[in-house]
Amino acid sequence: MTEKLMITHKFRLYPSKQQEAKLLETLDLCRQTYNILLYELHMQKVVDRSQIQGVIPDMKICDSSFKKLYSKTMQYECYRLFSNLSSLAKSKSKRKVGRLRFKGKGWFKTFTYNQSGFKLVMTGKRCQTLKLSKIIIYQAGNN
Repeated sequence: MTEKLMITHKFRLYPSKQQEAKLLETLDLCRQTYNILLYELHMQKVVDRSQIQGVIPDMKICDSSFKKLYSKTMQYECYRLFSNLSSLAKSKSKRKVGRLRFKGKGWFKTFTYNQSGFKLVMTGKRCQTLKLSKIIIYQAGNN
């Protein structure tokens, strides 16, 4: 059995005001994506993950602001929703729990580029620049 090596990087970003605004907009669009997918989930009688995921392209058609989000990031919000749903189901066997809740402003602190859409640019021995698809290039200080 072969082991896969996972490489992680931790960076401290120094975004400009414009870049910071773009990051915050991305966080808010991810929150809105999660809430819309959660609404669609509440409307279903039988949980169908593929149908929920099928809403994502329609979101981009109905509201052009979602075109600013990288597609894999939106798909990850669907994954996050079903991961939360699975955790909630496991908790129900141990104690009384409610339903998944809609997220208000300030609840989202992360967004994910899990497979592609990002690039680390090496400058000498250090990664100096992080490029995120649909977001501006950031100068980074390695932490």
